[in-house]
Parts: sequence; structure tokens; C-alpha cells
Amino acid sequence: MEQSIPDQDVRRAFGYLDADDLAALQPHLAEVRLAAGETLFRIGEASTLVYVLVTGRLAVRKKTGFADKMQVVALLDPGAPLGEGAVFAGQVHEATVAAVEDCRLVAFPGEDLGALQDRSPALAWKIINRLLYISHLRLRKGSERLARVL
Repeated sequence: MEQSIPDQDVRRAFGYLDADDLAALQPHLAEVRLAAGETLFRIGEASTLVYVLVTGRLAVRKKTGFADKMQVVALLDPGAPLGEGAVFAGQVHEATVAAVEDCRLVAFPGEDLGALQDRSPALAWKIINRLLYISHLRLRKGSERLARVL
């Protein structure tokens, strides 16, 4: 991870936060760059970082249950958070995520959210609320797809 993140990337990743919130969050952030075809993380690896895609596109792959076959279950566009399980200690990734095209992401350690909660509870709540909302949307879409198949 690199430490220098352009301000416009931070604003793009966390557009729902105001300038004071962004300034408080900035020390916790790192930039991640992936070339097309590179893997961000794999199934079973420890989940320690929460990411927000700034530019590019990522493919989320899960095991199908047929030998070692994998299936793309989602394509993520800029603005999408991922790796949100990192806010809970001891979690592992349930999918493999790889770059479909060159990508830039902003990342922060999930454990930093707890420390941030002590210093700035309102900011921590905004981030958790956003992650919960995105998780809700993903669960709803997944349920809708499952209902159509069944």
C-alpha cells in the first residue's frame, strides 16, 4: 500500500463525508493500485482492510461447488466498498476479488474503525451506516436473484 492519496480520490471514495470528517479519516487511509488481472484478495485470506474502489472495475468470484470452478457473482464499479468484514476481528474473505481493468482503491484497517469510534463516534457511525446500507442493498439484490431462480 502507498500512503499518498490524492484528495480527489478520498472525496470520491467517501463523498458522503464532509471536509472535517475526511480530514479526521485521512491518516487511516492508504492507496492500493492493481493492474488488470491482479488479485486484491482470495477466499480464505484474513480480512483486515476495508476498501473503496475509486477507479476501474473489480470482479468478485465465488466457488460454485463443482471442483475448483469459480463464478463471477458481481462486477464492482467506482464507489463500491468491499472487504467490509474487516471491521469484525478474525474474519476471512468469502470471495476472490480481482481487477478487470487497472484499479485504484482507498483502504483502511478495519481495526482502526474501533479506535476512530473512541475519538469521533459520529464519523465512525457514518462509515458503519454506509457499509450497512451497501450490505443491505447487496443482500436484497441477491435475494431477488435467488427468488427468480427458484
